[in-house]
Amino acid sequence: MVCRTTSVIATVAVLGLGLSPAAAFTHLSSYEKTALTGQEILVFKGASLNADCSSAGKDDVKIISGPSHGEVRLVEGKVYTSFAKTNQRFRCNSRKVDGIKGVYKSAAGFKGQDQMTFSVHT
Repeated sequence: MVCRTTSVIATVAVLGLGLSPAAAFTHLSSYEKTALTGQEILVFKGASLNADCSSAGKDDVKIISGPSHGEVRLVEGKVYTSFAKTNQRFRCNSRKVDGIKGVYKSAAGFKGQDQMTFSVHT
């Protein structure tokens, strides 16, 4: 499975996620997320889980591009997932599981748009 994530930071932060069920297909979408200048915000979270909520292994996450007006770092740790109600892993959303987070912090005094792209291979 290949998951390509595109994040756009607007005002101070805008986030986009895209998931794909097969390596030959990539789906991109986006949504906005705003933060105060110089404060860290979560711009990405992910975890690969089996149907019983156990780990299916670590995701290979890379920062492909950006940001231009701050920094993003990848942190391994506990995350909440957000599987759809129709997904067999939906019940896993109620507990924290081992995963990876992308945390963004704008440069001091920056106000405006920033952008970053993640590539996720599970």
